Formats: sequence, C-alpha cells, structure tokens
Amino acid sequence: MGDWIGLGIFVLVVVGAVVGLSFLGKKRPPMTEQEFEERAAEGRGTTAGVAHALQKIYDPQAARGTEVVRELRAGRFDKKKKRGDDDPHDEGEGKNF
Repeated sequence: MGDWIGLGIFVLVVVGAVVGLSFLGKKRPPMTEQEFEERAAEGRGTTAGVAHALQKIYDPQAARGTEVVRELRAGRFDKKKKRGDDDPHDEGEGKNF
C-alpha cells in the first residue's frame, strides 16, 4: 500500500512539473513600447522589497545608511542632531561647561 502512495506522489510531481514547464514555455505576444514603460514605472518587484527587508535585519547599519540617503535627498539631514554630538564651541542652548 505504501508503495502505491509513493508512486502516486511521484507521478503527481512529474505531471505537475510537465504542466508547469509547458505553461512557462508558452510564447507571449510581443510587448509594445508603452507596455514596457508601464511595467518599468511600476517600480521594484516584491522580490527586491523582500531582499531589502532582509538586508535591514542582517545589517542594521545598511538601514541607517538608507535613512541617511533619503534625508540627504530631502535636504533635512543634520549630522549633529542624529548622532547626538555636542559641539563645545556652540553658544547658547543653556549648556553648562
């Protein structure tokens, strides 16, 4: 009985592979230039988004670097405020030295 179940699973996998490959092998009609531009404008795919999220988990400094690049492009990056560095020559702000 166990042999028949194993054989059935094996046949199911082979049939699924053949059907999947035949689906992938179908020719699509040629893409127009407008369709190409629309697909390119959609942006990155989900695979790239997942890879970026995994990179943030694996390397936290890369996530910080991405944040800094966004702030620099927006023109609101302030290195002293972000890192907590205090300039001892800075006047005001009620600092006691």
